[in-house]
Amino acid sequence: MKVHINEINNQDLRKKKYSIDILEKNIDNLSISTLLHSQILTPDFCIKYILNEEYASCVEEKYIDDLDVLYYQPHIKPKDLYNARLNFMHDLL
Repeated sequence: MKVHINEINNQDLRKKKYSIDILEKNIDNLSISTLLHSQILTPDFCIKYILNEEYASCVEEKYIDDLDVLYYQPHIKPKDLYNARLNFMHDLL
């Protein structure tokens, strides 16, 4: 029997890695900072949520920038983050 996770919180993020799909479904319940430090994120996710001030839950989270993302998500290369930003901006048009 497979258990479906409906809701996760910041404490859950510190215990386990979650799929991007689950993180997106729970984004309003999660701290951007905790996500950045505890999960393996995609460039698209980082542009859409981590670097988007709309999702910041405190003043400090508004200061998260590209360098923070590249530091805490070392699998993401600057070029990938740049391309994700271009795609995101293109989709807004």
